[in-house]
Amino acid sequence: MFKFDFTSSTEGADHADNSENEKKAEADRMIAKIEERSITSAQSCKLLNVSAATSDKVKFCVHEHVDLHSSSIDGLHYILPHHTALSEKNTDLIPGVYEGGLKVWECSLDLCRFLAHVMDGTISTEADFRHVTEAVRRSIENGGSAFELGCGHGLPACLLLRESVRRHTNSVVVFSDFNDFVLRDVTIPNALLNVCGLYQQQVNDSVDDSASQALQNQSIYAGGDWMGLSHKLSNNEVLLPVPLTENRVVDDRFDVLLASETTYTTESCQDTAYLMLKHLKVDIGVGLVATKRFYFGVGGGADAFAQAADKVSESIQSHGLRLVVKTIQSYDTGNANIRDLLEVRLVKK
Repeated sequence: MFKFDFTSSTEGADHADNSENEKKAEADRMIAKIEERSITSAQSCKLLNVSAATSDKVKFCVHEHVDLHSSSIDGLHYILPHHTALSEKNTDLIPGVYEGGLKVWECSLDLCRFLAHVMDGTISTEADFRHVTEAVRRSIENGGSAFELGCGHGLPACLLLRESVRRHTNSVVVFSDFNDFVLRDVTIPNALLNVCGLYQQQVNDSVDDSASQALQNQSIYAGGDWMGLSHKLSNNEVLLPVPLTENRVVDDRFDVLLASETTYTTESCQDTAYLMLKHLKVDIGVGLVATKRFYFGVGGGADAFAQAADKVSESIQSHGLRLVVKTIQSYDTGNANIRDLLEVRLVKK
């Protein structure tokens, strides 16, 4: 049946404005909830003592090798953990208790190989990769910085740390995982194991000492809710345990933020997006999010993360900044979930 439409353009504009205002209000509520959590969880955020955690952790350990498919960047090693709090558990994840850090996830390996290809020049320097190439290069130079969210084994961050130590620069790498036992039993030993390889020409007794000193000088290991660490970073409460300069405070904005498999639920997508908004350097920093395209039944994945990035950018807490997300690599074996590598930038609106 034909109907006349007497809706005025003004009413249509008002409806659009109301819808836009509601989106912003919803984003503000989400950010407020996250920031309240960051304050309450800051007290339980634990910075691990590297020297204590590294003692005897890599001696006689069983470890695996990761081929980075690079002609000039050495492969990585990771230990097979034993005697951890969950070594007898047949599970990948227990929400709020154990967040999967003892397993090497395939998206983490995608990210390691991508970083290796950036550093060895295999990845093109054309416009599509210019921002990420420059950010990764800066992250391993003097004054550079990188931060891996929900790191688990921490292999992507281990790669950047090792390449910085190889270049004798003073960049800083922050490792963050929900479970401090994962950092103690897996992450720090992995970092030590990979940095140790740079000192093999020394007398054997001094290899561990040199590598351990490099870790103390250039890396931070934070256990607990990553929002607690975010709060500490924003309030200049994260310090390098051994000063390289008079300023020991770790800056709260980074050249590179790394995230592998941190987008497995809607909530974790929102957390990851918020941390990108809060801790990427404006215009020049790059986030690299390695994710499955879909996490069936739990609402996460590449699209869910892109939506979360748009949502946090709507908030008044974005302070005139927004996240820009694009897919820069996809991995499709034809018989498994497609995996995507996302580039995230923080730019002015």
